[in-house]
Amino acid sequence: MLIKTGAKLKKDFPALAGKVYIDNAATTQKPKQVIDAISYYYETDNSNAHSGIYVASENTAKLVDQARADVAAFINARSEEIIFTRNATDSFNMLADSLKKFTGPGNNIVTTELEHHSNFVPWQQIATELGAEFRVAKYNETNETINPEKYVDARTKIVALTGMSNVTGIVPDVEKIIKVIRQKNKAAIIVLDITQLVAHEKIDVKKLDCDFACFSAHKLYGPGGVGILYGKQELLEQLEPTRFGGGMIRKVTNSESSWADLPDRLEPGTVNAEGIIGTGVAIKYLKDNNYSELFASENELRDYALEKLREINGLKIIGHKKQKHGPVIAFLIDDVHPHDVATICARSNVCIRAGSHCAHPFHQRLGIPATLRISLSFYNDRKDVDKLIDSLNVAKKILSGD
Repeated sequence: MLIKTGAKLKKDFPALAGKVYIDNAATTQKPKQVIDAISYYYETDNSNAHSGIYVASENTAKLVDQARADVAAFINARSEEIIFTRNATDSFNMLADSLKKFTGPGNNIVTTELEHHSNFVPWQQIATELGAEFRVAKYNETNETINPEKYVDARTKIVALTGMSNVTGIVPDVEKIIKVIRQKNKAAIIVLDITQLVAHEKIDVKKLDCDFACFSAHKLYGPGGVGILYGKQELLEQLEPTRFGGGMIRKVTNSESSWADLPDRLEPGTVNAEGIIGTGVAIKYLKDNNYSELFASENELRDYALEKLREINGLKIIGHKKQKHGPVIAFLIDDVHPHDVATICARSNVCIRAGSHCAHPFHQRLGIPATLRISLSFYNDRKDVDKLIDSLNVAKKILSGD
């Protein structure tokens, strides 16, 4: 059973002690290897990368460069195509600012109701600013489908879509969707949010043929404060910097400035060396432990969780009927508020999420203000799910008066 294989690694995650943590769509726990690598950096080198000729700075530069190469290989990209930012939200905002020159009045930007706010609001805002039409592909709850390609025409300049919903875990067939978009409009720039998907499925950005993709290290067992922006090199080279300062400069005079080559010119200031190094270690951890097998174990546990959740009277699961889903499950319990349920679960150290999960348009489409959500990792096991079920039953009894 693959679940046991993944759960054996729980010992590597010190913050899991004493709790049932199943809010991994928000952030994942960090293995000791990542924690130790960051501590080692602070205790030994603790220098800026690519700014000194002394040993500590050169060591930092080597580790940052290696981490960039590891991130690139993990999604089948080139090192020059990886830009480090603060998080996925920062990546989307930086990208939206840089892509303003590609759209304007008479054009349109397409996104979907499944999106996290980080891949929705920036496009909405630049469409409003520039006078472009903002088109939102509707979610069909009956068929669990989303068809952004149907909203694309010759005037579409940007298409932004998710690889996995952070609410229900639905996984649209983005490879197929992108192919159709390319047939309708070869010039449309396609931006993919892989923040959830990359933690549960092998990603090949070349095969997907997206132009840009964004994700955060902290949802991939790495540290906070690191975002990854992938872009096809020929497109990255067309982007003008939107943030300026040290590190991204080729030459500055009193009258003008010129920019360094990629990736430096899109990474102004002192990079988060310790976070980037930790990100590389997180990816190495996944590779060393056969991440494809770990991802498969999560889907086994998802099926077990679905089975147990469906045994609770009055509990409604959102989705997970017809289309492909990852190990993220949203649900409601009749006549009780999600926040009240999550509060009672927390009393037993069962960590689940309640709210709209930074996805208001999706919840508006569903006609509900909030949901409960669990999101599983390979370090979870059946005992975690069983403890969840016990906590939900307690909450249901207290809140409904059963």
